[in-house]
Amino acid sequence: MRNPPRIIAVLASLLALLSGGLGEAMAQKSASAPLVKYRVEGVHKARASVVHGDRDSRADVTDRITVEFSWDTKKDKVVGPVTVSDAKTEFGNIRSEGTNCPPPQLMGDYEHFQSVSNSVVSDNQIQINGARTYPPARAPNYPASCSLRAVPGKKVEVLLWVAAAGPEVLGMPNVPGGPVTISADRKSFSLKGADNWVWTYTPSPR
Repeated sequence: MRNPPRIIAVLASLLALLSGGLGEAMAQKSASAPLVKYRVEGVHKARASVVHGDRDSRADVTDRITVEFSWDTKKDKVVGPVTVSDAKTEFGNIRSEGTNCPPPQLMGDYEHFQSVSNSVVSDNQIQINGARTYPPARAPNYPASCSLRAVPGKKVEVLLWVAAAGPEVLGMPNVPGGPVTISADRKSFSLKGADNWVWTYTPSPR
């Protein structure tokens, strides 16, 4: 699946606004640097299913991924290698939600996202191929009963996309409730992505 995610459309809208005059000073400054190095930190923090095929077995899940790449300010595109690093998934507060049954028992670690490979699929889009690992578990037989049944573990394919754009976005005003948040020091900006991921971009002119 290579259709651009919503985050691409958000960035395109922002750049359209910038062309109308907003962030002009920032745009001029970034234009003087041929390359901008980006460090993008993605954080997932939400309730998620941790037993394969059982939507009631949920936990508080936190996961992190860091993506680094270079942006050519003249060509408006990602150039050079893309580096991806993962953090180990953290999870807790496991419950069988919506039931009066005891919580499921995980026989191993749940990994929300582990990167496998990545590719630049367009000038401003990076696709990260990864896997979600569900450990073997014992989960309630709800609604029939609360007795526990064995559920085999499984690894499933998951895709993430990281959009890229010039640092002109740092010149945008903060709009309450908007999809983009600019840091107070104007050194980074954050975008809300799909599936409860929040992406924070920190550009460094080279």
